[in-house]
Amino acid sequence: MYTIMIIDDNETELIVAKKALERQFRVIDISSPKAALQRLAKSTIMPDFILLDVEMPGINGFDFMMRLKANEKMKSIPVLFLSGDKENTTEMEAYRLGGVDFIRKPIIPDLLRKRLELQANILDYKSHMDSYNSQLQQTASFQARNAMNLEYFIIGIITDLISQKDPYTGMHCICVSKYMEILLKEMLLSGVNYGIDPNDFELILLSSRLHDMGKIGVPDEVLSKTGKYTDEEFAMMKMHTTMAASAIQKYAYLLPNNKFLYYTFQMCKYHHERVDGNGYPDGLAGANIPILARILAVADVYDGLVAERSYKKAKTHEEAYNIITQEAGIQFDPQVVAAFQRVHNDIRDASVSIGRQLQQNADASQQIINLQK
Repeated sequence: MYTIMIIDDNETELIVAKKALERQFRVIDISSPKAALQRLAKSTIMPDFILLDVEMPGINGFDFMMRLKANEKMKSIPVLFLSGDKENTTEMEAYRLGGVDFIRKPIIPDLLRKRLELQANILDYKSHMDSYNSQLQQTASFQARNAMNLEYFIIGIITDLISQKDPYTGMHCICVSKYMEILLKEMLLSGVNYGIDPNDFELILLSSRLHDMGKIGVPDEVLSKTGKYTDEEFAMMKMHTTMAASAIQKYAYLLPNNKFLYYTFQMCKYHHERVDGNGYPDGLAGANIPILARILAVADVYDGLVAERSYKKAKTHEEAYNIITQEAGIQFDPQVVAAFQRVHNDIRDASVSIGRQLQQNADASQQIINLQK
């Protein structure tokens, strides 16, 4: 049952209105607009409707309405005006101030009930739509969380498979994603972002973890080789870009227009392209290389330089910085290199932190092995 506040200084009209509505509504009848404002100000629960007389001494109905609209707590209460004034200008002013209806006096009880029933039906409909929209939002939010969880699930599985096949590549994917995060954030903040949507920041970083997933298809003897590749072996290694891209394209029809697949495809296939056109697999040059692949290329090479492998020693951060700087405009996009130069200390700190964590994990594993002996 809805609550209606009736405000009218005419006691007769107030009683008539109350009698007409009290079976269908909880009625609060007040003869003083000042007292009504005071009661509304103190109340924590607002009436669902206000039936408001226009012609009242002191604070008339229009003055009351303006005070109501100026109050954040009260401004959304639907107001139906009552008036014995036959002038159309009075009715127009009532609607201009935000009234939902205008009822002429003397009050006809049946007509008043019908007009309030109509407003109650409108309120019912709004309440129903609000509930429906809330359910839609909850459903959409649930689906979005499920979609994100699915992406994490896919990334987790593929990363684990890569790590089992080649622990270096598995760790490399995590490191590159971290360096990508620092570079991408800097480019977005600087405005030199080539149209990257900032809302996709987290999604791009997730996708970047899969940039080497094609290495699952590279023969073990090639992937784990410590010496220099033969031409044939290098050709096999280069295929990791196209194998990943082909796998994504093969099943992309299941998720049309999916950004996660779109970004993953770009970074998987093109992160070994060079701005001078001498990269692989397609020999793209300059702006023809997707921007995310151009950013990832710097992060990818940096980790390749500073990471220690069984077949090479790690280069220092300064050495890696110089190599990447010298390759601006040759291997790397100059704008990406400029961003790298601005945040290289943050990248160095991230590299040190990752190295420290790896050492702690190694120490913990050794302690477990010692305890088991």
